[in-house]
Amino acid sequence: MKALLYSLNTGMIVTYQNGTFYPPVRPKKSMILSIALLISLLMGNVSTASDKNGVVPLATFDFAIAETLNAIGHPPRFLSGLEGYETYSRQDGVIPDTTNLGYRHLPNLELLASDPPSHILISPPAHASLLPRLRKIADVKEYPLYQHADSDGNHNDWETIEELTRQLGDLVGHPDAAEHYIEQSRHHFAGIKQALNDIDSPILMVRLMDERHARVYGAGSVEGMMLNYLGLQNAWQGDLGQWGMTTVSATPLFDIDAKLVFLDSPYGPDGGVRQLLSDGQWRHLPSVKQGNYTIIPVNYWSWGGLPAARRFADSLASQLTENNHTGTSFDKNQ
Repeated sequence: MKALLYSLNTGMIVTYQNGTFYPPVRPKKSMILSIALLISLLMGNVSTASDKNGVVPLATFDFAIAETLNAIGHPPRFLSGLEGYETYSRQDGVIPDTTNLGYRHLPNLELLASDPPSHILISPPAHASLLPRLRKIADVKEYPLYQHADSDGNHNDWETIEELTRQLGDLVGHPDAAEHYIEQSRHHFAGIKQALNDIDSPILMVRLMDERHARVYGAGSVEGMMLNYLGLQNAWQGDLGQWGMTTVSATPLFDIDAKLVFLDSPYGPDGGVRQLLSDGQWRHLPSVKQGNYTIIPVNYWSWGGLPAARRFADSLASQLTENNHTGTSFDKNQ
């Protein structure tokens, strides 16, 4: 009869054979050191895998959260909708070393559960219906933003975004990095605001959807937040939906005297905005006929954090300061 007994604290084998015990050989110091080094190496690899994307392994379904984490040096381990955000930002690898969880509204929870993060970060009301399932995977933290930041709507979008940055800095254990990025952004925007000091015309932010419909943006979006922060007047004073934008026909835009800023969607064909402006009713808008418009690329998330705000502000300032009439008149009667 032969039996193998495993010591819990040494890992050495004790053999019992033919009624005789053969006691374990006492390991040499060199062997103990080798084992210790091996364990240390393995633990180091585990730690590196856990910490590769930051001190705290995180998953998020919101791009404002993801890009803010990335900006302060702690990109999330998981992000749903990553490919869509790459399209919007016009950047491949916009959040490096991050695993895509699939479609933004249908994240792959099985993949997430296979390597649970410490926290799952969402921005309600988006994904609120998934809370029972998410809480079975990991701790869930909620960060309502823009018009969803509080119940009565009495809030400041800029303050909310700054507070998000601070909260995420605290979560990953690097509040100084968050505060530094906030101060850096404030300084950046101060320079842009000074450069736009001579712009006294109201600004109307428009994204053409087709030959008859457009979206206009205001409070509750990056566009509205930054117009206000930079001291520019938003020409749209009408109602807005819960996401800081509303879809309108061309009719209400004819009576607005403003500098038109057309947002060039990354999902549209190249030259799509100019094509729409050269055909149909859009070419009859007074500001278009006067050439009082410009086109800027949408290379940011309209409900993003400080990184999105910086990309939008840079594009806006670049076009508004280039010259007074960056558009081209398509009025065939002139």
